[in-house]
Amino acid sequence: MLGFKIKTALQASILFTFGFWLLFFLSEGELFSFFLIMIFFYCFFGNVIYGVPVSLLSEVFTKNLAIWRFPAAAFIHTILAAVTYFIMEGFAFYILIASVLFFLVDEWRKWDREMPGGWRIALNAAGLLIACLLPMGGFWMLQQADLEEKTHDLYLIPKGYAGQVRIVHEIENAPVPVTEGKYDVFRVNDRGYAITSLPQSEGYIDDLYYYVDEKGKREAISESCISYGGSGGVQGDGYEYSYTYFSVGCDENMDDQGTSPGIEDILYEEGLINQTFD
Repeated sequence: MLGFKIKTALQASILFTFGFWLLFFLSEGELFSFFLIMIFFYCFFGNVIYGVPVSLLSEVFTKNLAIWRFPAAAFIHTILAAVTYFIMEGFAFYILIASVLFFLVDEWRKWDREMPGGWRIALNAAGLLIACLLPMGGFWMLQQADLEEKTHDLYLIPKGYAGQVRIVHEIENAPVPVTEGKYDVFRVNDRGYAITSLPQSEGYIDDLYYYVDEKGKREAISESCISYGGSGGVQGDGYEYSYTYFSVGCDENMDDQGTSPGIEDILYEEGLINQTFD
């Protein structure tokens, strides 16, 4: 049985590599690349250490099934391959393809003695589509969610500050933007605002919030102490500015924490407009 599965892994790996070669040939016009050899060995290694055990496990769970053994085995192969998204996100799509190829080659090699005939083939074909499409559909939705744009902002807020925080965007003479990894850093002053030359971030909120003391020591702010706000804009004679805002503070009653300056007051303090409004 193990030798049978190893041969299946070898054949499935050849098919997988051939698919890559075909794409490579059509896109690059070249007949050979050392990269293809690496793909074959990686695929064969993965099929042996992952595909073979999954296939043996599938045999155990489906051996007593009659009509629905084929789609049930397909489901086991594909769903376990899809789970690798949470472990090896960048390779999960290729693992899923390799898993389907391994399953199809395995079934083809034992077709004569185990596959049903007649109307049962149609039922199994329908079951196969459902068993494969469900994990693939779930995997696709996970990938789509991951591709959604996210905000990556990091806020440094004076320790002890509580109240609304405003960030005024796209100010030409603002300090040069600072980044930490994939995060844009916004250093909020003790008045509760910051100006930046950066535009507003868009997407799902994936931001970091820190209190910072006079020595620069940071303390992460609990998510429960952040009240997400939104964005706004203000315009007047010869000017137009946009801003984002949120509130920080862990006390239930934020009214006792005082108020930060309004957006017009901020613009006035920064010399961006020449008057304030009540």
